[in-house]
Amino acid sequence: MTTLLFLSRMAVYLIAILVPVFHPAVVVGYVQTSLLVWFVLVPVEMVIAYVLSPPRLSFRLWFLCAAVPIAVVATVIGMDANPMPAIAAGVLAFSLTALLFRVGPRLRPLFIVEQVVLGALYFRLLTFSRASEEVAHAAASATQFIFLLIGAAFLLHGIVIMLALSRGSYRLRNTGDDPSAVGDRRRTLREVGVFLFVAIPVLLLAAFALPPDFVEHNPVINLLGREASPPPESIDEWAESLLNDGALRGEAPYDRFGDSRGDTGADAAGGDENGEGDENGDYALLGVDPSDWGQGGESQDEQRAVMVVVSSLDPVYAAEGYYERFDTDHGFTFADVQPLNDLVRIRLAGTWRSGTLLMDSLRREFDVGVYSTIPDRVLPYAPHRAEPTVYQPRYYPFSYSYQGSSRVSIAQRHQLTRARGLSDREREELAEYLELTLHPDHEAAFRAHLEQHVGEQHQQPHDRILAIMESFRGFQYEVGYDDTFATGHMARFVSEVQSGDCVEFANTAAILGRMLGVPSRVVTGYLATSSLQNPAHLRGLAVLRESLPSLREYPLNDMFLVTTSHRHAWPQFYLSGYGWVDFEPTSYAIPPPPGGDPNEMRVVIPMISPREEPVTAAFPWARVGSILLWLAITTVAALYLLRYGAQIWLWIRARGTGRGAAVARYRLLLMRLAARGYDLKPASMTAIEYGEDHPELAPFASVYTRLRYTPPRADRAAIDELEQEYRAALRAAVAGRPLRRLAGAFSLRGLHYV
Repeated sequence: MTTLLFLSRMAVYLIAILVPVFHPAVVVGYVQTSLLVWFVLVPVEMVIAYVLSPPRLSFRLWFLCAAVPIAVVATVIGMDANPMPAIAAGVLAFSLTALLFRVGPRLRPLFIVEQVVLGALYFRLLTFSRASEEVAHAAASATQFIFLLIGAAFLLHGIVIMLALSRGSYRLRNTGDDPSAVGDRRRTLREVGVFLFVAIPVLLLAAFALPPDFVEHNPVINLLGREASPPPESIDEWAESLLNDGALRGEAPYDRFGDSRGDTGADAAGGDENGEGDENGDYALLGVDPSDWGQGGESQDEQRAVMVVVSSLDPVYAAEGYYERFDTDHGFTFADVQPLNDLVRIRLAGTWRSGTLLMDSLRREFDVGVYSTIPDRVLPYAPHRAEPTVYQPRYYPFSYSYQGSSRVSIAQRHQLTRARGLSDREREELAEYLELTLHPDHEAAFRAHLEQHVGEQHQQPHDRILAIMESFRGFQYEVGYDDTFATGHMARFVSEVQSGDCVEFANTAAILGRMLGVPSRVVTGYLATSSLQNPAHLRGLAVLRESLPSLREYPLNDMFLVTTSHRHAWPQFYLSGYGWVDFEPTSYAIPPPPGGDPNEMRVVIPMISPREEPVTAAFPWARVGSILLWLAITTVAALYLLRYGAQIWLWIRARGTGRGAAVARYRLLLMRLAARGYDLKPASMTAIEYGEDHPELAPFASVYTRLRYTPPRADRAAIDELEQEYRAALRAAVAGRPLRRLAGAFSLRGLHYV
């Protein structure tokens, strides 16, 4: 019964971690570390805690076996991320399983508590999945399948818990004429029958009555393979009318532009759909059918909407990736050890909250809402809260939305000047952010730049950073984004070219910072700020707010339209007492000339018209089948590994002397006989009694009993005699039945004795 209880518990756990794979609202995939922890480490620890517990292994060896997978996984994860959550998960899985199965029946009611906790997890997934009503109605059959699967797992586990907690010992084998055993069996069967009579109708009713929630839906684009629609059409007149209507309704005029209209290039070449200019300040807004979004055909003279950022913060440095490690040739590289990089793509079944206590001065928490065409979460540093991404395909391509908050530094320049040098502890903790290994010619180029523009008169960290920023005064800023991070490219940037986009400025500033002893890193993402919002962006926001009901609750003054021209990179420097602070070196460079700013190009947004009729959603049967097949193959492989691993272990132990070797030889014989078709020996039956039912085993049983229960005078001789009888018993088991030997190689019945 305990084995059945363990298997049902494992099934409920596996379904719990697999549900997000098919969850439509959980649109961000498992990261590599999560896969390793939840799909490998935790199940392995549960198996070790149950299968290898004493008396199979000594307590010392048992704990050692449990520690090895935790150490291996922690080492692998430690190369890329913080291993402590993985260690905690492994220890908890082992400890809880050992507690439930090996301490005693008095703790069995804890299974019910565990069942309630898992039920709460499922309920959280269910309530969160109400992200898209139309998909929910279209995917009824898929929802019923997954919900019935969950319900069946809970039902099975509940029945097994009932049997384990029932009065008396319910045994699957014949109870004979024992009146108490028969009574216990009948009573238990009645309880199970009543439970099923109530639970099954409730399960079926819930499965068919609850709205669909779980099936992934991908919008079908360009289904007929037709040519793309005609070029985007101007929607300036309509957008302007929406702004005027807002003014008539008493909405506050958009005042976030400030003086930025001229800064973005008032005489830039805007234009209508033909690039001829328009009556709205030479900033053209174009619309395109959503079915053609992402199908190619984008013009080089247009910027396309990526997301709408809602926040009272300005600017919003929406971070997508942190680049911290420095490679001599490739420059700053993506930081796999940075948990914030995982947050961008990790699955969230609930609200994520930062576990890091920031002691940085002058940080204020700002709420940030993002309505996006991409599934990645982008939040400014330092993220404090992140809610799960909601997936609403009816608003394609703005299908993804999420809310969050960040504790952003609001320190001004005069306040940052108070930052002092790093303490010994900070220098040790931030050592990796000071590492810098350069080729001699590259280092010479950066040194020459520092000697010419910075000098050595700056003592305080912020003064050094400011000197680096000021050193770009004569450099030409070209708005754009080039993902070339190579060190040689940056060396040519400071020594020869002196013209580049944000990537060159950010990487070069970070390199110079490390050379001056200031911890630094490069961050990539999107920049949402009023200085990059021109009238076309404002009109685009008005149109999107009309199409996306969720945006209507926010004032226009709290919105930024982020486009492909707002892809950005910037450096972060660490200042003692203030933590990591964003800096903008491009603001010190020569502004782009008229016509050279991609932000002046035509703005293109999708013309979203949500359909009210149900959309189609197909259940990913092939994906489900492949996962189930993978699980089946893995399970079978694990069972064979367990069987042959146990046999090898018993064979090794049987080579010794004394009672331990005799017991190992006895269990090894029983395993091999079970694999060859012998009936399983009940735990209450002695070796002699089993030998009476199988006469060919009687000699072995006699020697084993004598060796096991009477102190032998010559251990080695007795063990040798036992081994001879062992071989004789195996030969007798297959005598005249050659197929038994073949079947014994594949049978898993011997696992009964593991």
